[in-house]
Amino acid sequence: MYMHPVQEIVQRNKAGRGVGVFSCCSANRDVVKAVLVKAQKTKTIALIESTSNQVNPEGGYTGMTAADFRDFVYELADSIGLDRSRIILGGDHLGPLPWCDEPEETCMEKAAALVESCVMAGYSKIHLDTSMRVGDDNPHIPLDVGVCARRGAFLCERAEEAFACYAAEHSDAEPPVYVLGSEVPVPGGDTDADAVMGVTDVENCKKTIETYEREFEAHGLQDALSRVVGFVVEMGVEFHERTLDEYDSAAAQALCAYMRQKPFAIEGHSSDYQTQDNLKQMCVDGVSILKVGPAFTFSMREALFALEEIESRVYANKPQRRSYFRDVLERVMLDNPGYWKDYYKGDSNDQAISRAYSFYDRARYYMSQPEVQAARKKLLDNLAHGEIPLCMLSQYLPHQYYRVRTGELENDAESILLDRIGDRIDAYLHATKNNGEM
Repeated sequence: MYMHPVQEIVQRNKAGRGVGVFSCCSANRDVVKAVLVKAQKTKTIALIESTSNQVNPEGGYTGMTAADFRDFVYELADSIGLDRSRIILGGDHLGPLPWCDEPEETCMEKAAALVESCVMAGYSKIHLDTSMRVGDDNPHIPLDVGVCARRGAFLCERAEEAFACYAAEHSDAEPPVYVLGSEVPVPGGDTDADAVMGVTDVENCKKTIETYEREFEAHGLQDALSRVVGFVVEMGVEFHERTLDEYDSAAAQALCAYMRQKPFAIEGHSSDYQTQDNLKQMCVDGVSILKVGPAFTFSMREALFALEEIESRVYANKPQRRSYFRDVLERVMLDNPGYWKDYYKGDSNDQAISRAYSFYDRARYYMSQPEVQAARKKLLDNLAHGEIPLCMLSQYLPHQYYRVRTGELENDAESILLDRIGDRIDAYLHATKNNGEM
């Protein structure tokens, strides 16, 4: 009998193996390629998910539909020789979020179209998130869990109907697995820099799960319910403008003990920037699926900044050759502040620091802009194929320096960039034992 790879991982975790899988929630080309390169080198699966803001039938902020995203990932995999069978595509926070200012009738229909498009594009892991208020909800009272569950069941129905159509065209297709619930900040991070996220109360968790189960059964979705692999709860981890909430295993034990009794796992969102030891402990505690996105683009940005430091000195006497990557990124962010202005506090200097370095990493929203892409390309071209002096590589990217010295890594800017992102990926591979240790 077929079992989805994520279901297998959840079962091994439930058996006390302390294993898991990380899910890359990013549409950034460098990040996705780095994840695929690691999957190829380590002979592991690559779980890659697009969010409802990034990718949707209207294009999202990437300009891609679900089919476009699928093709984007597969083309990158093909370019490095990674078999597509090693890739799992998923949709994260699929629901009415991009249209939540609209009334329920219209925004839920758009959310259903989003879910359908993901299923029809071959996504096999679907996170249904209806935790946000929509236009005609009362803004003065908490959103009732029954409403969330009803809307989630509606989206699941549409997903199942879409899969029936997909399976009619793909005879070897297997039905998707689902993740339900959301008790974390909306995609992109919490705008309250001082907020410390707590752990979900066990009674609230129990009520939420039971409500979803009743609603799904009332809609005849028992089979889909058997394919729920994870439930999203708050694990007390979050990242802020300049601070982090470290995982506290002791504080999460009551919740973890309850969730061990359930057939599905905890899906841990906002695991970005947690230490490898924290990530490993989360897996041991039952968090089988670790979502990560900004931490990978944060590492990418660190690498690009470091490479530009090298470039600025190598081409100090040829200013016309330089990329001025940081200046271009800053100018584009200032010209279009919509993605960062609600996140970065303080005076102009404080905001400038955060635009460049914040854990929120709002700079990732601008990396696909044509001007930024052109500067990135010029930077990498300037430092391609041995143009980086080893002594300078040691100064700015010491881990990559040693790998170049030992022949593990080519002295090429793009290879170094992907390898630097790979350092952060390694923390997840080791923590989840998704690195050949299983």
